[in-house]
Amino acid sequence: MLLYALLSLLTLRAQSPEKNILGVRAGVEIGYIRAWGETVYGTTNTRIGFRLGVSDQVLLWHALPLYVETGVHFSSRGGRYEASSFRPMYLQIPVMLTYRFRFGEQVRFRPFAGVAYGVGIGGMAHTPEGWAELFGQEGFLRRSDLNVRAGVEVSFHRISLHAGYDAGCSNLLRRETTTPLLPSGISALRNRSISIGIGYDF
Repeated sequence: MLLYALLSLLTLRAQSPEKNILGVRAGVEIGYIRAWGETVYGTTNTRIGFRLGVSDQVLLWHALPLYVETGVHFSSRGGRYEASSFRPMYLQIPVMLTYRFRFGEQVRFRPFAGVAYGVGIGGMAHTPEGWAELFGQEGFLRRSDLNVRAGVEVSFHRISLHAGYDAGCSNLLRRETTTPLLPSGISALRNRSISIGIGYDF
């Protein structure tokens, strides 16, 4: 009887959600920029960048595998327009809700959705005439960038594969700045990106 109770307790603990899950993530980021204006509406061509970061998933309720996820990510994104390539880099802090569906002992399926706030920490535009700053006094982009983020992750034991999409909500264009790198008449620029990557949870 005592052995049965002990085994039941161990099984219950094994099935209960983990309270805190730390992990690392790395992958490819396929970025582009959507433009609006009086005579302009469209997107740049895509540019291949990367995303690196750490994540922290905190359990919201002990009886349900619902988590709030945050962390710090370094993101390289942008886009290509004609002969120019825009290469902004951001430091991002996501805040998302995620639910861990369980399939067997090792497999997890995890959708996630939320927001990610980014700060431009550097970046250049490459043109036929040379290099130009994207941020700061010489640039035409604002540093602040808020994105809506959604995606899915599949994990086996501690290794995971993920895919997601970011839709920028902030207008990146500095209204007081004009640039020959963009066509005239643009009033708004917003980031878009698709990410694919791999991760490991500790």
